[in-house]
Amino acid sequence: MPRTLTIALAMSLAFEGVACAAQGPRSHERCKALAKIEAEFDAQTHAIPLTAGQFHFMEGVYVGSPSTPDGLPPGDGAILVTHDGDKDGIVIWTRGTLACAPTPVNENLIRLMTAVKTGEGEDDASL
Repeated sequence: MPRTLTIALAMSLAFEGVACAAQGPRSHERCKALAKIEAEFDAQTHAIPLTAGQFHFMEGVYVGSPSTPDGLPPGDGAILVTHDGDKDGIVIWTRGTLACAPTPVNENLIRLMTAVKTGEGEDDASL
């Protein structure tokens, strides 16, 4: 099984499935501690914070995807998780120190997202 698929499956199970991230006042209860998730990464796994522009781009992808719940993603920031040798990855939505709703992303989407530059007036420090 490709490593990305293994990571996606493990994270999906850890989060009780992507559907658990449905918006709502108690959606934070279905998130996990980001530090706990990152502690399980091996040396070939990389977690890269998204810039403000990349975050907003991925918000649009999340909202437009038929496989995600209605509404905005459950976080105020996000990280891209990749593994050496894999072309695909996972976006994990973050809310402070919590990690929510792992969303698999393919090589093409990663390429598009990483090409996004943070625009004037967008503050990366707020993510």
